[in-house]
Amino acid sequence: MEEHGVISADQAARLRASIRPGDEAETSVGRSRRSLAPYVGAAVVLAVVVLILVLAGGPGPVQEVSQSLNETGATGAMNRSALNIIAIALLLIIPLVLLAVTYNSLVNREEAVFQSWAQVESQFQRRADLVPALIETVSGYVAHERGTLEAVTAGRSRMLADAVDSLARSQAELAAQLGRGEALLEEQSAMDDLERIQAQLSARLSGFIALAEDYPELRASDPFLELQAQLEGSENRINVARLRFNDAVGRYNAAIRRLPGTLVAGLGDFRRKAYFKADEGAEQAPEVEFD
Repeated sequence: MEEHGVISADQAARLRASIRPGDEAETSVGRSRRSLAPYVGAAVVLAVVVLILVLAGGPGPVQEVSQSLNETGATGAMNRSALNIIAIALLLIIPLVLLAVTYNSLVNREEAVFQSWAQVESQFQRRADLVPALIETVSGYVAHERGTLEAVTAGRSRMLADAVDSLARSQAELAAQLGRGEALLEEQSAMDDLERIQAQLSARLSGFIALAEDYPELRASDPFLELQAQLEGSENRINVARLRFNDAVGRYNAAIRRLPGTLVAGLGDFRRKAYFKADEGAEQAPEVEFD
């Protein structure tokens, strides 16, 4: 692209730096390693201490079998001790089991959020990989046409160069934001910034394609049409991935607010996740006028 003279060396450098957002920083880092081991250990120690205290009281008085048999509903001291131990064990085990089940459920829901986010990142990356190929195709054709129609194409070439610069800047911003990894998911303002940058990149990409379509032969060429179709497919997949991500986040956020999840969420440091929000004014239907 730089050799063709459509973009400057600085623009080419910015574009190359923005192609691989995943290379700058890992996008799946920042998860806190949570463990219930301290809580389980404390519960087990408490259960052992309670059992020791119960048993340390020593055996009860010797049971008179004949007396127990002659008394209706009489229960021996040994039976009462066994029942006490079982009751105490149940009181300790049931909350522990409930804690473990709820914790595992929250972990599964959070992992579903992370998996959905990985799909969003993957679709962003796929589009980022297609943009340089599109620019290469367009710039190669513009350089060829410039040799025969210099005066006519000079203005459009400058506009394409400006569009490339805008694309590079938008991709660099998106890469920097995605480089924050999963920390983005816990800040709604950061997620809003990501959505703004992504919408800006989509708009600039559409503008670049519109400029490229001013060249009739390029517009009819197979490589250009194939890249255009792939980019349109990427935009659709990004939208689908965002919807699935919001769905996973909604289930997770609801789980940590309901009982007993809200009690376990504080122990495991489960935090509310941010949503992708619709663009401003998206809730209003566009006005369509027919002449």
